[in-house]
Amino acid sequence: MFGLSRPDGGRVSEKAFARFLAERITPRFPDGLTVFAGRGQWRGPDGRVVREAARIVLIVTEPTPEAVAALRAIQDAYRSRFAQGAVGLVLQRSCALF
Repeated sequence: MFGLSRPDGGRVSEKAFARFLAERITPRFPDGLTVFAGRGQWRGPDGRVVREAARIVLIVTEPTPEAVAALRAIQDAYRSRFAQGAVGLVLQRSCALF
């Protein structure tokens, strides 16, 4: 889960997110993924609820240590590039057939 609001009041643009997707996510998971637009909310350090636009990236992959390391690297890269306090990651076992 990738928030699009920046701490300085700016916003991660569609172009910037698309570039991040192309440079950091797709090379690590070239077999495919899905991007959803979302609206997230979370409680900030001051106790207020913060709402922001977000992108949710769904990746179906084998639960290998390498895949988890790649997901963590993506989190770190987004956090660093866009000055994010947190980047959400949900790992869930499921059955997927294509």
